[in-house]
Amino acid sequence: MATKHRLLSTTSDAVPPGFAQEVVDFARSRDAVRAAYVGLTEITEDFHEPYEQLAAAFELAEEDDASLQVFAEQFYADAPADLQAGGCNVLDAGGLAVWQRDAQRVFSR
Repeated sequence: MATKHRLLSTTSDAVPPGFAQEVVDFARSRDAVRAAYVGLTEITEDFHEPYEQLAAAFELAEEDDASLQVFAEQFYADAPADLQAGGCNVLDAGGLAVWQRDAQRVFSR
């Protein structure tokens, strides 16, 4: 199955406070997280109609394979289900620029 995710321009009123707080709580409990964002994504699976879903994305202090693996394991073990539904999104430099522009930053160190 082919799935396409596209970050939509996300205003602060599009981010429910409870969802944002879950992202903050998760990010705050992980020293590896420099910043966390919440954005509205458009998801298209195969040739079906697209739907919108909130997603969290994280900027990490270290981006080596071992650090990414540990973070992903922690995310899927500890993050609430509604955060997991949007996927474990770790931002590289290009992705970070897009999320900084189009999403809402909810946490930073």
